[in-house]
Amino acid sequence: MQLVQAGPASIERVLQINLWAGRHPWPESALRRALQASEVLLANVDGAKVGFLVSQPVLDETTLMHLAVAREYQRQGWGRQMMQGWLAQQRSSGQQRLLLEVRRSNQAAISLYRSLGFDTLGQRRGYYVTTDGVEDALVMALDLSPDESAYR
Repeated sequence: MQLVQAGPASIERVLQINLWAGRHPWPESALRRALQASEVLLANVDGAKVGFLVSQPVLDETTLMHLAVAREYQRQGWGRQMMQGWLAQQRSSGQQRLLLEVRRSNQAAISLYRSLGFDTLGQRRGYYVTTDGVEDALVMALDLSPDESAYR
């Protein structure tokens, strides 16, 4: 699997994956902005685009904004491989800390992030809008600095 910068030619596949990957797609306008800002990485496996992720760096921290695996590639380990590739890129670029928010109900994602070393920092109450109200988000972080005590 390779994580490559998604370009304008990838927009249709990114939008397709986004719509069919799960119950909570990202707004199309947000994805278009992320593509224009070069914040989208596309996961390629033998020519197939299996998923994408969106991340935003700010100084020495990067926030994972969205991760989606195409429906036909789900439950095959591609989300984990995408995350591992992204973590390696972040380490090699000198980032010190990674952040993300995840729906409290998304136990599969929470388990994945914890298995990769992310710790829960707290929560954001009512962060996600749902069909019947709102849902809390867990805020998770992974310190990449050699001296992890710098953030504690």
